Amino acid sequence: MNFMKRAILSMKKRVGTSLILMAVFLIVTTLVLAGFTIQNASKKAADAARKKLGADVTLGLDFDKLGQQARETGEMPKPPQLNTKEADQLAKSKYVKDYNYITNTFGISDGLKLVGASEGEEEGKGKVGMAAVRGGSSSGTEIDMNSSFMIEGVRKTALQESFKNGKSKIIDGKPITEQMKDQNVALMEKRLAELNNLKVGDKVKVQSGDKKETLEVEIIGIYETNEQAMGQQAPPIMDPANKLYMPHSTMKKLEVDQGISSIQVVYFLKDPQNIEAFKKEAKKSDIDFNYYKLDAHDSLYKQMIGPIENISSTSQMIIYIVSIAGAIILGLIIMLSIKARRKEMGILLSIGEKKWKLMAQFVVEVVCIAILAFGLSITTGAKISQFIGDNLLSSEIATASEETDTLQNGTVMMSGPGGTLQNQKEDPIDKIDVSVTGEDVGKMGGDRTSYCYISNASSSIIYSTPESKTNSFKR
Repeated sequence: MNFMKRAILSMKKRVGTSLILMAVFLIVTTLVLAGFTIQNASKKAADAARKKLGADVTLGLDFDKLGQQARETGEMPKPPQLNTKEADQLAKSKYVKDYNYITNTFGISDGLKLVGASEGEEEGKGKVGMAAVRGGSSSGTEIDMNSSFMIEGVRKTALQESFKNGKSKIIDGKPITEQMKDQNVALMEKRLAELNNLKVGDKVKVQSGDKKETLEVEIIGIYETNEQAMGQQAPPIMDPANKLYMPHSTMKKLEVDQGISSIQVVYFLKDPQNIEAFKKEAKKSDIDFNYYKLDAHDSLYKQMIGPIENISSTSQMIIYIVSIAGAIILGLIIMLSIKARRKEMGILLSIGEKKWKLMAQFVVEVVCIAILAFGLSITTGAKISQFIGDNLLSSEIATASEETDTLQNGTVMMSGPGGTLQNQKEDPIDKIDVSVTGEDVGKMGGDRTSYCYISNASSSIIYSTPESKTNSFKR
């Protein structure tokens, strides 16, 4: 009789053993498949989070390190000024699509009326130290909050965050471009221009914060913004309507060149996947990373993907544990099953059946049961994987929320490019789409766990098969 036919008849005769074997196979394959699908879903969610945050990397001062150095030495560190040549050289990287300089300082109006300024305001009222405003210096110079306004130096306004996200737009004239380097030009907000009866082509005078420099700039464009000042009683310097945009190199002429510079360079990469490679390449440059750092929204990214990274690790552990335990259990079941059939094997060998056909019969039995279990696991795996993934993710999010509440009360607010306050809290990813894909099935089918089962079963068959007809009959 053909060994394949014998295998089918044997499975029908030993229904109980076959069902037990299939149940174990089904549990193991379902759990391992769930592990693979959760890992795949976690990777997709992490990629989506990175794309959501964007493919931009900001080079700027590492205030965490500076603060630590200040605490250790008792003195304010004096980091070296960022060399624009080094920053420009880094922009030539194959990973960089474009880049932008962002530098902030403040100027003093020379004949300009500021939006929100009260007439007859007492001179000197509202003066604060420069450390209170994100400007170009942290020296002892004071800022008159009522007669000063913010100036932002950029390489391209089209790459500035406010213009990119649509909160600001050019309504007349033209934007600042890289070709305008060193030119005395500026963009003015619509409300400030209307208040002073200014239009494109007019010129205005701006004084530096220490009043040592006066610069005459031409208005090349009027922009409109829907950004609002923080608080109803915010002084003119904090009102976005009073902000001027200038080429980075032009603004440097007005910057009070003392203390810590607020310069940042934002590199826009071609692909979010290149972020780590770009950071690694940047470390080889002459930029002093003892004081500066490259930030790709890393803290926000970690907030978002923290829980899914944890469930990815958990799913990897599930794969290892279930694979090893499943292989051992299956091996024992197969071994015991074959030992119980020694008499059958002895008879078949005695009538001339070849040993390899006998072993092939047992392999066919195991493979057929495995295929059935594998097929069932594909149909049940999606729902089970989603259930396991949702429960693991909910647990991790709850843990992450408790840790966040312990570390901080409320949202952390930090000054971002342009001097505006930005919400530095992102909700963690609370949902993943766990679906069985062809890639997951391929991993399951070709994974080492399958190899482990087959090799385990094969070795059990080989070691449990009688060495000869004689030994079989003696038993």
